[in-house]
Amino acid sequence: MTYNSTLPKVFVYLLTTIETLYQTSVPLEVQNRKNVHLATSDCLVIACYLWGVLHFSETLKAKHQLAQSLFPNFLEYSRFVRRCNALLPSIQVIRQALVFKEVEGMSVSIIDSFPIPLCQPIRNFRSKVLGDYANVGYNATKGQYFYGFKCHALVSESGYVIDYTITPASMADSSMAEEVLSQFGTPTVLGDMGYLGQSLQDRLELKGIDLITPVRKNMKQKKILFPNFSKRRKVIERVFSFLTNPGI
Repeated sequence: MTYNSTLPKVFVYLLTTIETLYQTSVPLEVQNRKNVHLATSDCLVIACYLWGVLHFSETLKAKHQLAQSLFPNFLEYSRFVRRCNALLPSIQVIRQALVFKEVEGMSVSIIDSFPIPLCQPIRNFRSKVLGDYANVGYNATKGQYFYGFKCHALVSESGYVIDYTITPASMADSSMAEEVLSQFGTPTVLGDMGYLGQSLQDRLELKGIDLITPVRKNMKQKKILFPNFSKRRKVIERVFSFLTNPGI
């Protein structure tokens, strides 16, 4: 398919990639459903949705406005919302296909977590925002408590977010490691002190995963037996910095 030469090259690449993955990954019953042959294809709707994500558009309204700047005769807002909601499962399938492609042949990945605070620390024990789900946890990096959530993520050495899960802030890193690694665990995973523990390492070893972490001073093993461990783990710190400070 050919596209208007005025479209951004990145958008054209995004759209053609989605078209390929849509055809190979999305179930046929979705591709061939009733009224699927519409003027605005599923692939174009998904591409416009993700184009908004790439531009940090936080709402569907903002994503729709961005799409209209590319396509003046684009769907009206209410139809765009309905199509996006209906296509969310397909977007997830496409994302999984991209991840499988990314991790193919990969031997090393990095696991860690970062806080998602919902209020200032002074309001930790008074805030009721999303109170059925959020709670108070400890941010070891800053040495302070926070109220909100925690994102546990697995990242490639190139900075690609392979998988993630969101939990209440109090959830320990080690307790979520197996879930984060359940689908896309690589042969070697680099973790920090939050993942230190023989029991976890033994369970992951049974699944073919070698979890490498720092060592405590009182442990028999005095050195990390992995080349450039600290330098290679800095990748995930840069990814988290980008995710939490998109405007920088």
